Amino acid sequence: MLKSFILSLVVLSLLVIAAGYAGSFAPGGPAAWSPWCLAIGTCGALMSLMALGSVRRGRIAPVLRVVFAGMFLFCAGCFCVALALPANEGAGGPLVFGFPLRSTIVLLGVAVVPILVFPFAWALTFDSSMLSEEDLRRLRESQAAMARANGREGWK
Repeated sequence: MLKSFILSLVVLSLLVIAAGYAGSFAPGGPAAWSPWCLAIGTCGALMSLMALGSVRRGRIAPVLRVVFAGMFLFCAGCFCVALALPANEGAGGPLVFGFPLRSTIVLLGVAVVPILVFPFAWALTFDSSMLSEEDLRRLRESQAAMARANGREGWK
């Protein structure tokens, strides 16, 4: 059930990205809404794929649910703020850390902050998210059965 829901979020995000691309190549020039679709759809696809990868035993750790939802809102929000700000990156425009303001928002909000947040979220959920001894036993049995079916020797 949870995997189907997350897969539907992946598909929805990819459809939003596809709509953004379709709007970009529309006759008469790009549609004004297409960059917004690309920004939000990309964040949705990334976070939902990470959520799909973190499903263990039919659930996601509560900490990770909050982290994925929060990081989606934060990253999409950074993209949206950058899109909403006026394009004044020319000579004399505002610089932050030596970069134009909009570039700094995207760089910090979509690259630096997630690089700092996700390792801590992974560390907090490491024990509950890893494969249990029972999972490893089933994995080894399945691999040995596949190896026997193919006429090869399994892992030792």
